[in-house]
Amino acid sequence: MSNFLKKNKFKILFVALIIIAVPTLTSCRFDGGSWYVKPYTTYSQDWIDLWNGGAGFFNTLFGWPINLLSWPVAWICSAIGKGMGNSFFWGIFFTTIIVRTLAWPIYSRQNGMSLKMQLMQPEMAKVQKKYEGKNDPRSKQMMQQEMTKLYKKYKVNPLGCMTTMFLQFPIFMAMYEVVQRINATKTVTVDNVGVVVSGEFALANTKLFNYFDLTTSFFDATNIADRMFGLGVALLFGAVVFLQQKLGQRPMKYQKKYPNDKNKNKNQQQNQMKWMMIIMNVMFVFMSLRSTSLAIYWLIGGIYQIGQSQIGRMWNERQYEKAKQKENIF
Repeated sequence: MSNFLKKNKFKILFVALIIIAVPTLTSCRFDGGSWYVKPYTTYSQDWIDLWNGGAGFFNTLFGWPINLLSWPVAWICSAIGKGMGNSFFWGIFFTTIIVRTLAWPIYSRQNGMSLKMQLMQPEMAKVQKKYEGKNDPRSKQMMQQEMTKLYKKYKVNPLGCMTTMFLQFPIFMAMYEVVQRINATKTVTVDNVGVVVSGEFALANTKLFNYFDLTTSFFDATNIADRMFGLGVALLFGAVVFLQQKLGQRPMKYQKKYPNDKNKNKNQQQNQMKWMMIIMNVMFVFMSLRSTSLAIYWLIGGIYQIGQSQIGRMWNERQYEKAKQKENIF
């Protein structure tokens, strides 16, 4: 178990942070419904509302970087949607593609770091074998020094993959907030009469195919069609996530040449990691049942990410072969 934790500490940390952070940011930012379901206003007023204390402690603490990105993303989503029949769906669709494309350089950096790790793997295995079974402080220090030299040689930062993951997080959380807030409404009193007011970027056409309402959910839909549509989108999203994982587990061509399966507890480790991913996926599917628009956003993003990862996979394999032929390490 300890060996599993050491070998997969970064993956476990990332999964744990996602499991903790997403529900925390999405639930704490409700603060009784004062902020996260608050419609967009003008840019300056939005910041005043965020910082004046009415938004609550968690919204003020976590909200400023997300709000900084959320407002312009909401403007893009609204502009696209209004240009296509005031459609909420097309606003979400094209804005998701734009945001994912703009974040592609961050993903490419992460992809390049993974390639360097693979190039380094044969030499890393030699170092590990050299000091296998040597637990004295001197041997540990020597092993650490040799590993550090390898990291410098291949220009690899052990925490580089984690850094790129966290760089993407505020971007996708901003898109998450746009989906939740863009069609939010509030009630104001005019001449002692309650009037429902839409936000700055509201898109009036919230129907898909002029039939399915995207602003409801599986739990809140008032008719069976919207309820079943919400369920279908959530399940389809779950299937896309499952496909992502299956494709991600396929070894690269060069990984077949240099397999890294000497660990006796490999099957057990894989099962433990698999269950962690299953728990996370179930959580996301359940969250998508609470909002059909959110499920649509995640589904579009998931399909796009599959294509993105396959392109990255082909690029990695090509770059690996070039590097091995030229004996040139980045």
